[in-house]
Amino acid sequence: MKFFSFRWALSLLSLLFLFASCGKERVKSVAPQIVFKHNCNGSELQKGILNYTNQAGNIYQVNELQYFISEVTFTAADGQIIPITTDNAIHYIDMDVSSTLEWNPDDRLPVTQYASISFVVGINEAKNKTGLFLNPPERDMFWPDIMGGGYHYLKMNGKWKADGDTIKPFNFHLGIGMNMDGTTFYQNYFKVTLPLNIQAGTLSNVFTITMNLEKWFEAPNVWNWNVTGGQIMQNQDAMHKACENGANAFQVTHEGKDIVYHS
Repeated sequence: MKFFSFRWALSLLSLLFLFASCGKERVKSVAPQIVFKHNCNGSELQKGILNYTNQAGNIYQVNELQYFISEVTFTAADGQIIPITTDNAIHYIDMDVSSTLEWNPDDRLPVTQYASISFVVGINEAKNKTGLFLNPPERDMFWPDIMGGGYHYLKMNGKWKADGDTIKPFNFHLGIGMNMDGTTFYQNYFKVTLPLNIQAGTLSNVFTITMNLEKWFEAPNVWNWNVTGGQIMQNQDAMHKACENGANAFQVTHEGKDIVYHS
């Protein structure tokens, strides 16, 4: 009878442990999933509709958006840096191509406490060389060799209502800049660091990076197409200001299944 009671108690403890573990995957690391979204004024971007107004009073619409995100790194609370190396650490995003709006790197993230996520908008000078991409759509982001070569960091195309209610196109493009005589080149990629609040022992594996398009035209530089004009590829001053604004255009959220590590 005592033997039976012991076995019954052992079975009960095993069941309690099983129920306590239910819904939790016990692992040391997890494969991250990075999702890209595009908002304007707090809601999902409505493209091709002349219904947005920037701080300068320009009424505008966005028709196309393509860009590169690279050098994604996660920084743990203890200072450890975990880089994403899949795909040469470069990911292409096109608002109109759903397959580009989700990135599933082969890298693994240790389950620990994380302080921030960082990434580069564009491609650094070590990698941004003509011929890096041989196939579309990335190949079609080429930047003219005479202007420094490599690839566009970002293309945002649309229209705005100019003075006199004339509708004009704009090509808000970022890439390598140069001075007026073409003797000096400038790198216009920039780094964004966003805070995370992930506690030790748990990690949600889906990270959503949202671009808030209105922020490109707000601060620290109020954007006015009637002043800058619609083309900025050969205007280094305008591209530099665009990069300063773009540093404020992103936010990150994290979600997904709850993952707990037990040694």
